[in-house]
Amino acid sequence: MNGKKKIPILHLEDNKADVTLMKKLLDDSSIRYDYTSVSSLRQGIELAHQQQVSVVLIDLNLLDSTGFKTLTTFLDKGPFVPVIVVTATNNEIIGNQSVKAGAQDFLVKGQFDGKLLGRSIRYSLQRHSTQQKLEITARNLSVSEKRYIQAQSLAHFGNFEMDIVNNEMHWTEEIFKILGLHLNSIKPALTDYLNFVHLEDKQVVEDFFDEIAKSGQQGSIEHRIVQDDHTIKYVALNAKLFYDEIAERVLLVGGIQDITERKVSERLIIEKNINTKASKVKEEALMNMSFHIRTPLASVVNFVYLLEKSRLNNQQKEFLGGLKTSVDDLSIMVNNLLNFSMLVTDQVKVVEEEFKIKDFLQSIKKIVQIKTDNAKLKLDFNIAKGLPATIFSDSIKITQILYNLMDTAIKNTKEKESLTIAAFVSKDNHTGSSFIFNIIDNATLLSEEKLTKFEESEKLLEVYSEEFDDENQQEFLSIAMVSKLTKVLKGTFTINSEVEQGTSYRVEIPVKVGLSTKISHGDAPDVPIKILLVEDHFLNQIATKKVLTTWSDFVKVDIAENGLIGAQKQKEKGYDIILMDIQMPVMNGIDSAKKIRKFSEVPIIALTANASKQEADRCISVGINDYLGKPFKPTDLYAKIMSMLVGVEA
Repeated sequence: MNGKKKIPILHLEDNKADVTLMKKLLDDSSIRYDYTSVSSLRQGIELAHQQQVSVVLIDLNLLDSTGFKTLTTFLDKGPFVPVIVVTATNNEIIGNQSVKAGAQDFLVKGQFDGKLLGRSIRYSLQRHSTQQKLEITARNLSVSEKRYIQAQSLAHFGNFEMDIVNNEMHWTEEIFKILGLHLNSIKPALTDYLNFVHLEDKQVVEDFFDEIAKSGQQGSIEHRIVQDDHTIKYVALNAKLFYDEIAERVLLVGGIQDITERKVSERLIIEKNINTKASKVKEEALMNMSFHIRTPLASVVNFVYLLEKSRLNNQQKEFLGGLKTSVDDLSIMVNNLLNFSMLVTDQVKVVEEEFKIKDFLQSIKKIVQIKTDNAKLKLDFNIAKGLPATIFSDSIKITQILYNLMDTAIKNTKEKESLTIAAFVSKDNHTGSSFIFNIIDNATLLSEEKLTKFEESEKLLEVYSEEFDDENQQEFLSIAMVSKLTKVLKGTFTINSEVEQGTSYRVEIPVKVGLSTKISHGDAPDVPIKILLVEDHFLNQIATKKVLTTWSDFVKVDIAENGLIGAQKQKEKGYDIILMDIQMPVMNGIDSAKKIRKFSEVPIIALTANASKQEADRCISVGINDYLGKPFKPTDLYAKIMSMLVGVEA
């Protein structure tokens, strides 16, 4: 604060003795001021609008107004300036109500000196200034930023908000789970969260909250928590101040994400140079990573589907569209990570499935549109007419190929230039059918050096090191993944860059065209059916049951939280179909299916996050009828169930 500038102070007080005393206290406060006093509320409001006022000192009992109404009337009709209540009423309730109503402080006559008065004025000015800045910041948040925050919190985080005055917090269910607590088992505050923070990280986390509250800037850190006094987890914490215009209060809002699995993965990469040690990374570890990523992602996909089926206004539909695209993008990135891990260990295997090629390309198109818009590029995405209804191939690996290829093309295209993308299925009497994806940039010519590095990019998978943090190395790594995955699918990948023709990227992958015998996703049961859902993940229980019961009024769903209970329920009640998770405590899905097959031939569909050919073969070998990898689309689940019930091949 500039000590040479006087602070204009307006005092609303009808007692002349108190006016004289206030001047003396201000002289003792060691602040420079211009002081004006009036004896009525009406005069105070008029004067505050007529001249510059930085702080208002107000008595609750004036010539024309008494009680708490004096404050609320001034706050309603007066200018937006910091207000300090100065009254003879020593009542803690009134003091608390005054601060909640909008006063910056509450002082009782005869119980403060000049020093305390000066401190109160400085505090009020500083806090009021912070509130103004936060209000401006909140208004200036762009729509895209809000969508991003919402998508992030839904797809990744447990959400929290904290009152910066009393540090009381509100947690969503996921935060209680991350900390190993039952839902609403405590009424949380900042101190409760800090009690879970690892002792070595506690000071850093405390400083983080203090810095966010002071600066008003968004921030994020990663730290450790201790669950059940012995289990250490890693979490990512992000936060930002937010001004709630409706409640007129300042909140610290943010998210907490369990990143333990990611940390394990990072540690594996750092500690082991993948060139010499990646072969030691066990396939079971990759399966475990896949499970812990895909399981919560499956909940998100199901809840998004349920949201889409609910009654939404236009703005909510717009937000939901952005969220769906973000979830698709997240799913692709998850598969990118897992495929890279398997590529460097040569453990990648092809999993063929039948999928709708047009729907698949439309989903890819939405993600590409967002990326090209952000890069300020023009996009012409042509999906050929006359595509077959379905094709057989590994849709996940094709997605990874297209995702990495488009990412590279976008990075190499100049701003405001155009990308032309064509996707079609060709048929040859000798070679069969092929899925072809072509990206053309007519305006950009790649250097000979870059083309050479692209051609040699697969070698990067053999000499991977921390140097890949470099942006250019990441680009070559993307091309390496495209090249390697295309070979795995027995396809071809070429890059051509010529003067006056620009650069083209072409992928051609052999596929089988479906016979369109697959059951319609629109079919639903028209007679009562009983489904047993064997699933231990709480959110997946809720989401999957809701997805099934909203599908048809004839569907009834019971839940078993592990394989042993599932087998017992089937023996006691008998169900028309069982949806079986594989990785569960007490008894897993494989052992449960073996147990059920001793007394029942009920159709069983495996729902598992371990998406691999080996897992599918293992399921079939114990008598499970079909298999669906998480996250799955609800419509795919419907089709699997109907195929079991009516005997149609899904």
